[in-house]
Amino acid sequence: MKYIILAEVRENYPSLIKSDSVYNDYVSKKSMLDFCDALNKIGYNCTFLGGIKELFHLYQSKTDISDIIFINYNYGLPAAYKRTQCPTLLELMKAQYSGSDPFTSLLVNDKEYSKRVLRSIGISSPDSILIFDIDNIGEKLVAQNIMPPFVVKPNCEGSSLGITDDNLCDNFKKVENVAKNLLKDFSEVIIEKYVPGYECTVWVIGNPDKFHLVAPLLISQNENFYFKRKIFTMQDKANKVRRYALPNGILSNEIIKQIKQISKSIFIELGLRDYARFDFRITDNKIFFIEANALPIFSKTSEIGQITKLYNISYENICSLLIQTINERLMTKTN
Repeated sequence: MKYIILAEVRENYPSLIKSDSVYNDYVSKKSMLDFCDALNKIGYNCTFLGGIKELFHLYQSKTDISDIIFINYNYGLPAAYKRTQCPTLLELMKAQYSGSDPFTSLLVNDKEYSKRVLRSIGISSPDSILIFDIDNIGEKLVAQNIMPPFVVKPNCEGSSLGITDDNLCDNFKKVENVAKNLLKDFSEVIIEKYVPGYECTVWVIGNPDKFHLVAPLLISQNENFYFKRKIFTMQDKANKVRRYALPNGILSNEIIKQIKQISKSIFIELGLRDYARFDFRITDNKIFFIEANALPIFSKTSEIGQITKLYNISYENICSLLIQTINERLMTKTN
């Protein structure tokens, strides 16, 4: 069996911030080549193909792909709902591939509707409204009893796209101004109640019948773990201001256990496959789901790199777990 990695790469797109290096919401080519090299070192036959254009060429040429498993880390060409492009094309090709299907990719990329699904099974998240224009924003928030402070952000984007420090708003007028600016570039905007607390991100590798890795990480800045007033922006991520730590000793064992169990429940309820990442805020021992990512960046410089250090798991072992997870699901499907 051959493995082919699919990804649009950061270097092929403009930088979204002022920086000495290119930074946007795509993965770096080096990260994908590191992943490919690691898989080859541990005995898998792996190559990096490229993105949508390269995959579409395979589709047009009717290449035999019966002995190929595609590892999808492709965010898609710039467009609304771009993360559904690759799984949709792979479905048309009747390909074997990793990651979530087109519907789940679309659902998870929609912050508001994924929260609504999870609220239906009792998972808490900040109160929020979805807007498409700025008409009567204050009245809509008051009607839902959502009071300042607020976070305003694009509803269907990841990687903190469109988020600056100004997106944390203390009054209705500022909410209206920020939402007006965002709606120039994004068709949907979510306004949610800001939740202070500990920020936790959880990487999951596995499937409902067997979870291989459920790894919570707490995020800090300047040795501060509890955020009374802070959102992380794209600039913050590019400048790597965040630091990571194990939650042990900061959160109680019971809360950590709950975070892991909630992560598994979210994975199952949203219909995710193979891998995902979830973000939470924890305040007064209450866990609030913030958002999910069906296609989290897999790199030595992202959360995966921190997991290798903090959980004492080699990068190669995590790569192996990922392939094992994909193979287990695809073999079960075949059988």
